[in-house]
This record gives sequence, C-alpha cells and structure tokens, in this order.
Amino acid sequence: MSRSGDRTSTFDPSHSDNLLHGLNLLWRKQLFCDVTLTAQGQQFHCHKAVLASCSQYFRSLFSSGGGSGGHPHALGLGPGAQDGLGGPPKEPPPPQTQEEPGTPSSSPEDKLLASPRAINNLVLQGCSSIGLRLVLEYLYTANVTLSLDTVEEVLSVSKILHIPQVTKLCVQFLNDQISVQNYKQVCKIAALHGLEETKKLANKYLVEDVLLLNFEEMRALLDSLPPPVESELALFQMSVLWLEHDRETRMQYAPDLMKRLRFALIPAPELVERVQSVDFMRTDPVCQKLLLDAMNYHLMPFRQHCRQSLASR
Repeated sequence: MSRSGDRTSTFDPSHSDNLLHGLNLLWRKQLFCDVTLTAQGQQFHCHKAVLASCSQYFRSLFSSGGGSGGHPHALGLGPGAQDGLGGPPKEPPPPQTQEEPGTPSSSPEDKLLASPRAINNLVLQGCSSIGLRLVLEYLYTANVTLSLDTVEEVLSVSKILHIPQVTKLCVQFLNDQISVQNYKQVCKIAALHGLEETKKLANKYLVEDVLLLNFEEMRALLDSLPPPVESELALFQMSVLWLEHDRETRMQYAPDLMKRLRFALIPAPELVERVQSVDFMRTDPVCQKLLLDAMNYHLMPFRQHCRQSLASR
C-alpha cells in the first residue's frame, strides 16, 4: 500500500492469478475467442490479446493487420523461421489486405485502428498440433506439460512463435532430465536447436558411458554410423579418454582403435595441437604412420583426390 496526499494505492497480489484463471476459463469454454489457429489440420480458438501479450510474433502480426477476416491466412513458418535461443525475433511478413470492391480506400489512421481485428484465421505451417496445444496451455495456465516425446515439438513451436519463456522451460527440462539412458536423444535435440549448454551436459554422460565399455564395444562404437559425436576430433578425444581410463590394460588397443578414425578429416592445425601432442601418437609405429599420412594429405591438397582412402572419406 502506498499513500500520496489523500489518495491510497493498494496492490492485490492475487489479481494476476485471478485474471489468468478467468482467461483460462474463457478459453476452455470457448467464450469471446477472436482468432482461430490451425496446425496440422487441428483448430485452436484463442484470444488475440493473450497471444499478443506473450508472443512477439503475434504482436507484430496483429499490429500489421492484413488478410481478410473471412479467409484463413497461411503463415510460412518452416524451419527457416526459427531462431536460436535468445536470438532476436524476426518480424513476420506483412499480410496482404483484401478490400471489398467499390469500397473507398480508408485512411492510414483507419487502417491502424482496424488492423488488430483484420486477422481471425491463421494456418501455422511448420507447427505441430501437439506442440501448439501445449504452448497454448502454458499461455493460459502458466504450466506446460513436457516429456522427452513432446519437448522437441514444444521447443520448435516456442521458437517459431518467439515465446522465450517456453523455450527456457524446455531447455531447463532437458538439462534436468539428462541421464545415461537418454543422453543420446537429448544430445540430438540440443544439436538440432543450437542448445550448446545442453549439448555439453549430454556429452558428459556420453563420456561416462563410454569409459565403461569393453574393447569390443568401444571398437563397435567407433565403427557405428552415424558416429556418436559431431566430429572426427571428438571421436579421437573420446578414444583417448577410454584408453587413459585404464592405461595399463587398454593401451595395447590403441593402434586398432586409431585405425578406425579418419584423421584426414581433422583440420591440420588441430592435428598438430590436439593429436600430435598425445604421447602414443608419437611413439607407437602404427599411430605414427596414421598421423603422418593425415599430415601429408593436408600438405598436398592438389593430390588429395589421389590419396582418398577409408581414412579420408
């Protein structure tokens, strides 16, 4: 409570909860909805004010107006429209306004006043119906139900529609859910959406899991397609960690494991800084030759087509 002269300002902390509860009730009963969203053929009746208050995309779209109220307006929201976490939102393309024949052109002021009511049917191309339903649930309840089966769809919709609060909840969920059983799935989602922190957390579980493999399992992992990590250097570093974990027993397997790596795909500077610096790559004859062949491959780029092998493909 604050006082200024004869006036008193009283704050009601329950008002925001009551307001959200009331909006959710209107949404559930489909009362006063003024826009219909369609994703994968499924329709969702909503309130523009709620969408615009939470989504920069809808705020820009409804402000720009355009589109006839009687016809669905298709929005091309494919993967190219997505931003990475924290990226600046892209402005939606201004929809085309359709005027009735014979109607005099309205003034810019009239168009500005009318624009929030111009669009009432939107087809969201590129949004899944499951992801959109869960995002709308959050907008009207402040709760979002996530699982490893649905989080990627929710994450995609939240990024397409520029709702950073939902994106953060998805990232938090993924970070909290990473385990030995699901780190590969989480790592794939993180790589697809550019979630670097989540990818690092998932890779820690990958390393812990790899260290427990026996030689046959480690060899099969290096031969697997697609590889478990994103680069040949990462595969090399993972192999070194496995060897160093039980050096006395495992170092005998170093030549066999190194033969399975494509050193020519590692950039020359990293070959020198990250690979040559490992002791057995300099002391073991087989490993020495693999490193030398990769160095020669980079030193003679004009002859690379003649030097193609399993180590460079």
